[in-house]
Amino acid sequence: MPLSVNNSISALHALSTKQSVTANNIANSETREFKKSTTILEENLNGSVSAKIQAVNTPGTMINQADGSLEEMSNVDFIQETTDIITTRHAYEANLKALKISTAMKDTVLDLIG
Repeated sequence: MPLSVNNSISALHALSTKQSVTANNIANSETREFKKSTTILEENLNGSVSAKIQAVNTPGTMINQADGSLEEMSNVDFIQETTDIITTRHAYEANLKALKISTAMKDTVLDLIG
């Protein structure tokens, strides 16, 4: 398989991981003391992409309780997570387009040869 196809497939896999982490953050945004995670996309030596998941340990919003105590909420920023979903979707679509173009180019070369 050509290197460009392998790179696009690895990017799709990494972006899928990123989207899953973002979805988990959103699903737990109202969970008390939940700490969000973030996904770091890294380029490997051969140009492929891998995903590294890291916990984000910043404190969440503190809420005063009726008994005077403080309770920590999650540290998820819903707006940031929504923005991440949109940008990840566009990156996913771009890699799918690259795969389709690569297939079309291969088909054209085979038509020219044969």
